Amino acid sequence: MGTALPHCAPLSVLLLDTEPRTSNAYIALAVADALRRHPAVGRVVRATHADAVALAQGELARGGRFDLVLALGGASRHHALLRRLCALAGTSALWTTEDPYLSAANARLSGCFDLVFTNDRGSLPRYGAGARHLPLAATTLFQDLSLRPDDAAYRYDLLFVGTAWPNRVATLNRILSAFPRGLKVKIALPANAYLPQAVLVRDDLVVDWRCGNEDFARLANASRVVLTLPRIFTAGADETPSGTTPPPRLFEVALAGGAQLVVGAHPETFDYYEAGREIRACAEDDAVPTIAALLADPAGRIAMAERARARTRGEHLYDHRVDVIVRAVRERGTVPRLPAVESSGSIAEDAPPVAAKPRLLFVAHNRAGRRPGGGVEFYQEQLAGAIDGFETLFLYPSFEEDAWVMRLDEGEASEALPIPPAERLLASSEIEALVERILVERRIDLVHVHHLLGLPLSLPAIARAHGVPVVAQLHDFFLICHRYTLMNQHGVFCDVVNRGEGQCDGCLATAEGLPAGAKARRDGFVARMLGSIDALVTSTPATADYVRAFYPEVTARVAVIEMVDAEPARLPSPPGPVAPATSAPGPRVPMRVAVLGNVVDHKGARTLLELVRITQGEGYVFEVLGYVASYLVAAFEAQAGERLTLRGGYTREEVPALLAGCDVSLHLSLWPETYMISLTEAWRAGLIPIVTDLGAPGERVTDGVDGLKVPPGESGAVRQALRRLRHDPALVAALRAAIARKTLPGMVGHATSMAALYRELIAARPAPHAAPDEAPAPFTLSALDLGFRLNHPDWTDPAIVWDGAEETSAVTDALPLAVAGLPERVLAPSDPGLSWEIADLVVDGQRLPGRIGACAACDSLSLRGWIWRPEAGRPTQTWLRLRSGVATRYVTALPERRPELAGRFGTGRAEQAGFAVQIRIADLPAGLHTVDLLQVFPDHVAVAHEVARFTAPDVSAPGPVTPWRTGLTVPERALRRSAEPARLASHGLPIIEGVPVARQGGRTRLAVQVPEGARRGPSFLVLTGDEGTAWARAQWRDEDGTAWIGIEAQVRDIPPGPYRVSALIGDESGADLYETGTTLFVAPTARACLVTAEPPPALRLAWIPPVRSRLNLDAVTVGEASTLLGTPVTVAGWCFAPGRGRPLAWIARWGARGRRRFMIAESVTRQDVAVHLRDSDALNAGFEIQLPLDALRDGSLRVFQVYERGAVALSGFPRHVLGMIPAEALAG
Repeated sequence: MGTALPHCAPLSVLLLDTEPRTSNAYIALAVADALRRHPAVGRVVRATHADAVALAQGELARGGRFDLVLALGGASRHHALLRRLCALAGTSALWTTEDPYLSAANARLSGCFDLVFTNDRGSLPRYGAGARHLPLAATTLFQDLSLRPDDAAYRYDLLFVGTAWPNRVATLNRILSAFPRGLKVKIALPANAYLPQAVLVRDDLVVDWRCGNEDFARLANASRVVLTLPRIFTAGADETPSGTTPPPRLFEVALAGGAQLVVGAHPETFDYYEAGREIRACAEDDAVPTIAALLADPAGRIAMAERARARTRGEHLYDHRVDVIVRAVRERGTVPRLPAVESSGSIAEDAPPVAAKPRLLFVAHNRAGRRPGGGVEFYQEQLAGAIDGFETLFLYPSFEEDAWVMRLDEGEASEALPIPPAERLLASSEIEALVERILVERRIDLVHVHHLLGLPLSLPAIARAHGVPVVAQLHDFFLICHRYTLMNQHGVFCDVVNRGEGQCDGCLATAEGLPAGAKARRDGFVARMLGSIDALVTSTPATADYVRAFYPEVTARVAVIEMVDAEPARLPSPPGPVAPATSAPGPRVPMRVAVLGNVVDHKGARTLLELVRITQGEGYVFEVLGYVASYLVAAFEAQAGERLTLRGGYTREEVPALLAGCDVSLHLSLWPETYMISLTEAWRAGLIPIVTDLGAPGERVTDGVDGLKVPPGESGAVRQALRRLRHDPALVAALRAAIARKTLPGMVGHATSMAALYRELIAARPAPHAAPDEAPAPFTLSALDLGFRLNHPDWTDPAIVWDGAEETSAVTDALPLAVAGLPERVLAPSDPGLSWEIADLVVDGQRLPGRIGACAACDSLSLRGWIWRPEAGRPTQTWLRLRSGVATRYVTALPERRPELAGRFGTGRAEQAGFAVQIRIADLPAGLHTVDLLQVFPDHVAVAHEVARFTAPDVSAPGPVTPWRTGLTVPERALRRSAEPARLASHGLPIIEGVPVARQGGRTRLAVQVPEGARRGPSFLVLTGDEGTAWARAQWRDEDGTAWIGIEAQVRDIPPGPYRVSALIGDESGADLYETGTTLFVAPTARACLVTAEPPPALRLAWIPPVRSRLNLDAVTVGEASTLLGTPVTVAGWCFAPGRGRPLAWIARWGARGRRRFMIAESVTRQDVAVHLRDSDALNAGFEIQLPLDALRDGSLRVFQVYERGAVALSGFPRHVLGMIPAEALAG
C-alpha cells in the first residue's frame, strides 16, 4: 500500500452511508472493515442518519472530534444533514458510489466536503480540480475465496447475475440459443418497476431472484465462466448514460476466483486487469465463441483467474482505497481549528462575532387565540414571554378553510404550510420534510414539544437527526395513550401502568372502533421515538414516576420542574369567614363555591351536576368560571339560576377579581391531572380547594392541611367536605392559615429553571447552522430514513402498505402493434388449473375489505393480484383492458413476485404469477369501466373477462378533498329557501335503482349547477336526511357559460340512510338554499348498497320462484346498532342457481306490508366459485350484505337473488344465517 505514513496520532473516523435504504450496504461494511485494519486509524464508528450528527456533537462535548467524517454514496439526498455533519468534522470527505448516474446532482452539492472522491473517472470534470478518482474495490470480508484447481469441482458452466436491462436479456438469449440445453447455466435477472420481466429462451431457468454479495461470491467461485454485461438505458437530460470505470463486481469476481468474460468492456477496464492474461474481453458478437473457448481450456482459464485474484489482493482491495483517503487526510496537514461557536451555542465556520440569541421552536397542538384552548396554550405564551435571552417560534396544526395547515409563527409573521391530516399518524414524510426545512432555515437551536396532538409522533426524531436538542413537557399522558386523560370506555381512569395493558384493545374497540393491536403499534413507535428526546419535563414527582413506569427507558431523562400559573399584579382580599350553619331565623349567608376551568366530562362535569342537585336548600352557590362543553350546555343551563351561575370564558388577568368573595374551589377531575394550574390560582386567592385524590392535585394537597380530598366521581363525598367546612370554623381557620403560609412557584423562577435546562442542552449539543450564503438544499429527511419501519403510517390501520413508491401505470388507447395482432383466447373456468384472484383493491387510498365488487373512484385505483395457468408458462406482459361505454383503454401491469403461490400450487414457477397496477382515474373517460385481465404470450393473448368494475367521475376535481361535516354552516333562521331548483350535474357514484350511493370511507365528487342569476358567495353542498345534516365547502367553477359549484369530500361518520342534496350560497345576511331534487344514499359499510321503501322492479311480480340451491356462508358477524338497520348482521358467501344466467344483485326484504324495507346490493366477483362449478355464469355468485337482526328474529326477512333471467327466492337463507349467529347475540 505504498510508503509508510509518518507517525501521527491515530485517526478517529465516523462513516456514514448516505443512502439509508441502500441495497449495497455491504460496501459500507467493507470500507469500515478496511478502515479498522488500517494502521493509521484508531477508531471507526459506523453512523446512521438518525445518530450521525449526535455522535459528532458528543465527540465535541467530550473535548475531541472525529478526525474524518467519510460520507459514502452521494451528496444529493439529505444534503442539509450532511452539511451539518461536515461542520462538526476535522476533515470531511465524500466518496461517491453511483457516479456517473448521479454525478450532476452530487457535484452541485459537494461543496461542503473538504475532500471529494468519485468512483468514476469520467465524472471527474464535473467536480473541479480538487476531486480525485477512487474506484470501488473488493473486500476480504465477503469475497476472498480459494480458487478451485480442478475443473470437475465447478458446479456451473456460465454465471450471470444482474438487473434485467433489455440489452442484457437479448444478449443472454443469443448466447443460450447457441449452446445446447445441457449447458449448466445460473442466471439472475431481477426486474424493477421500470423494466419488463425477463423472458429467456430456456424456460427451465428461474431468473427472477436476488442474492447477497457473499452468496454471489460463492456462485462466482463455483462457475467456470462469469459473464459481465453492460447496461444500456436512456438517462436523464443531465446525466451520463454509462460510466468509464468498471463497477465493483469486476474486482469482487476476481477476488472470489471467478474467470471473467467482460462483454463490451470500456478501455479503462484494462488499467486494472490485463486483457487475455487476467480477464477476457470481447465484443457482443464474439461472446459465444469466447465462452466456448474458455470452457474448452480449463487449465488456461483457471490460471487466468488465479492471476486476476493475485492482482486484486495486491492492488484492488478496499484496504488500498482506504489508504488513499487516509493519506489525503494526512496531506491536509494540521486539521483546521474547531468551528467557531456562536453565542447561541450553534456552530458555523468563520462565525461573525455577534451575540445571537438561541432560537427555540415551541411545538404544540394549538396556540392561544387560534381556537379555544386551555392551560397548555396559556402556559407556552407565559413561558415564551418570561424566558430571557431566547427567541421563540411557534409551530402547531390548524384547520383553516376546510384544510389542515401547519402554522409557523415568528414574531408577528405567520406562515401556513399545507399538511395532510395527521391526528393518528406515526410518521408523515411530507410533514417531516417541512419540519426539517424549518429547523435548518430558521436556525433552530432547541425544540420544546408541548404536545404532538394533530402532528406525527416522529417529529422529535427529525430534530435529533439534525443535532437539535429536544425537550418534551408532559402536560398530560399523550405519550402513553392518545386518550391522553387515560379515561377508559366507561369514563373511569384506567390506571394502565398498574393494571397493565390487557384492557387497552377492549377500551379502544368499544370507545373508538379501533382494531386490536392498534395501541401496541403506537406504544412500540413511541418507545423508539423517546430515544430522540433529551429531557422530559413533568410538573410533579408522581407524574414523573408514572411515565418512568410505563417507559423505563426514559428514567434518567425525566426532570421535575413545577408548573406555574399567571402571577396576578393585584391579589384580592382574603375571603371572610365561611358562613356558619345556623338554625336562627333570618337569611343565611351562602357559601360561594368556585369552579375554575373548562367544564367537560373528564374534569368532573357530571359530578358537579349531581352535587348541585343534591345540595338543594343547603346554602351553597356554585360559580362556574369557564366554558361548558357544547354537549353539556343544556344540562347546566337547566340548573342555572341563583344557586348556579355560568360565567363562561375569562382571561387570566380576570381571575383574581372573579374569585374575590368566593370561599371554596372545586377541582373534581376524574383523570390524574399532571399539575392543575387552577389549583394554584385558588390558593393564591385564599380559597380552600376540594380536590379529587388522583394525580397531581392529590399529590399537591395535604388533606386537612391546605385543602380537602375526595374520591373521584363521588358527589356525596364532595357534599360532606362542603358540610365540614360549613360546620367547623376552626378547620376553616387552620386551612386558611396554612394556605396563607404556602410559598407558591412564580413564573420568574420557573422560567429560570427552564432556561437553565435549555442552555445546558444547547451547550452539550450545539446545532451546526449553515452560513447565510450557503446554497439551498433539498429537504427530504423522513422517519423511514432514520430506521423507523412501519406497516402503516396510521397506527390505527392494521393494513400493511406496499413497500416502495407506488408508480402510476401509463394509460394508452391501444395495445402495442405486436400484441394487438395476436389472437385472443378467452379463459374459461373449465380451463385445467386456471386460477386467478384480485387480492388487493385500493380506491383513492382506501383499501376495500373482502371480495371485489363494483366501486367508484375519484383519483386512483390500485389492483394487485395473480393469474396462474400451469400449462402456459410465463407471459411476456400483463395488461388490464378497461372497457367503458365510449372507449377502451389499456394499462400495463407490473410483475410482482408472490412467494405464497409456490406452496399453494406446488411449484416455484407460480411465484411469478403476480401483477400490480395503479391507475390514475383522470386519464379515463367517465362512467362505468369493466376490467379485463390480459396475459400476453408469444402466440396469443389470454383474456380473463370482468375481473373488476369501477365508476369514474365525469367532472375534474373541483378542489382539495374535504370531509363532510355535521350540522349547518348558518342558523336555520338565516336560511332563505329558494323556489328555483339547482341541478345535480355530476356525481361519479355507482347507481342502484336510480339512486347514487356513497360508501363509508369513500369520496364523493359532486357538481351542482346553480340557477342563473344566483349570487356569488361562500358556497356549500348540503346533505339533509332523517339522521341530520352534513355539509362540505364547495368551489365555484365556470365552464361553457354555465356556473356550478363542486366538492370532493370523504364520507366519514355520516349515519347511513337517504339524504337530499342541496346547494347553499351565503352572504352577509344569511344564505340561499337551492334544492336539487336528488337523493343520495349513504351506505352503512365500505361496500355500496341501498335501503329503500320502494320495491325494486325485480320483485314487482305476482310470483317469484323459490330455489333450493345450497347456500354457502363464509362469514356471519353481528355489528353495532344503527338507526338504519338496528343491530346489523353482515353475511358473506355465495349461492348459484344454474340456467338463469349471471347473478346481478341481492335483495333482502323485511317488515310488514305498508312498512316494508328493501336492501339491494350488487353481486360480488367470486372466480373461485366459477372454477369450482366450472360455469362462467357463476363468476358473480358472491355476496356481502347487511341484514337487520330483528327481522331475522321475527321471521319477516326474505332474501332474493336477481339473475339475468329474473329473481329467485332463497327460502332457506334466514335459517342458515340464524344457525351461525351466537346464542348470546340472538338473546340480546
